[in-house]
Amino acid sequence: MPLSKASRLFWLGRYYERTVTTLTYLWSWYDKVIDGEPPDYKTFCKALEIDCFYLSAEEFLQDYVFDSTNPDSLRMAADNMLGNGMMLRETIGSRTLSYLELAVTAMDSGIGSLSPTLPLQRTIDYILAFRGCYDDCIPDMEVRNIIKCGASVERLSLYLRLGWRLEFLPTEVGRLLYRTKRARLTPAPECFKIIKDTPLPLKGDNRLTLLRAVEAYFSL
Repeated sequence: MPLSKASRLFWLGRYYERTVTTLTYLWSWYDKVIDGEPPDYKTFCKALEIDCFYLSAEEFLQDYVFDSTNPDSLRMAADNMLGNGMMLRETIGSRTLSYLELAVTAMDSGIGSLSPTLPLQRTIDYILAFRGCYDDCIPDMEVRNIIKCGASVERLSLYLRLGWRLEFLPTEVGRLLYRTKRARLTPAPECFKIIKDTPLPLKGDNRLTLLRAVEAYFSL
């Protein structure tokens, strides 16, 4: 497989997982804002190593989620997800691609809404439908597993950065190592060793070490 195609498949996986997992993480924040309990968006930005120029939690939830001109936003991640999908139309199929298009359309319908959770729920649903469709409709196992490798890297990165769902790390690490073989990708040897040998549950500084290994695992 050409490296350019493998790279697009990998980043398709990363961008769709970034969108759906981060939306899931932020889901409860909308209720907190309504209840007058603004979430700590500054710590969130610091954990993700992104610029924090937002003046309030309300501004964060509008701009970080929906602003297509913000390079760190989920809307930009969704745009990159769709862009990679469109370049891969012949590989993933039009039906599979359509769920990415529906996800972006659903997200855009929430812009400026006083109650954006319904369109964001549809966004999540369409991405999950995309996940099921490509698993069912793409016959090439290598293609499916490169996408899944990207998704695994992104999910692990977010869990480790946010200190969230750490109890799932053993399962996610196992999936990444398994999918690496089936995708026939070559990881960085030192990162592979760290990921394989890091004891779980995490202790001390192992979380940062594991995070850096996960994010440098593939050069795609």
